[in-house]
Amino acid sequence: MVRRRVVLADDHNIVRQGMAALLAQSCRYEVTGQATDGEELLQLVATSSDEVDLVILDLAMPRLSGLEVIARLRKRGSRVKILVLSMYDDPQFVARALRLGANGYLLKHAMDEELFEAMEAVLAGEQYVSSAVDMGTVLQFTMEDSNLTSRERQVLQLIAEGFTTADLAAALHISPHTATRHRANLMRKLNVHNRVDLIRVGVQRGLIVLPQGRQPGGPEIAMERPADRPASAKK
Repeated sequence: MVRRRVVLADDHNIVRQGMAALLAQSCRYEVTGQATDGEELLQLVATSSDEVDLVILDLAMPRLSGLEVIARLRKRGSRVKILVLSMYDDPQFVARALRLGANGYLLKHAMDEELFEAMEAVLAGEQYVSSAVDMGTVLQFTMEDSNLTSRERQVLQLIAEGFTTADLAAALHISPHTATRHRANLMRKLNVHNRVDLIRVGVQRGLIVLPQGRQPGGPEIAMERPADRPASAKK
């Protein structure tokens, strides 16, 4: 039997280990790679010597959100099957993921019971969404779209993660002026006038995923900046 090649992406080691342990129970799957953030996942898929059959990814990952990863994979023409594994059951996030090109959406609390069913459905070319998700509302949101560019979505996600203008410029290798222009364009397109409302509207529309422990307009959370990473963790 040819085993299906699977790549796991989640910034929490315990979640990746749990998925890998579940998959090890079956002879049908082989975990060929693991990523801790969106950029690493894109690199893994792009440089894999064997074609990847399925990517299982979280939405709330550092550096590049799962939503942006899905968008970039599809923009590159990748036909790899994508199964989102997330703690977020908000229909807006589900609709956004499916609209961008995800093949399935599984809730983390249902992983033990539904993981294999979801994987088999997605690999067979079917769409799978956890039964706990309100699909009627998901379909309503699926009909909507955003006029944000891929770069603007990335900037919006980083702003939600606490990046300042200087941080944005450094992380994206752009000038502070360009970073400021992206922020201004976001505020204009989303019809808001400050950073708090920018994040709030972004979350409400399912455009971004807040890091765990943060609420729209809430206190800043401590996060690692690219320049603060240890040398061994730099790309």
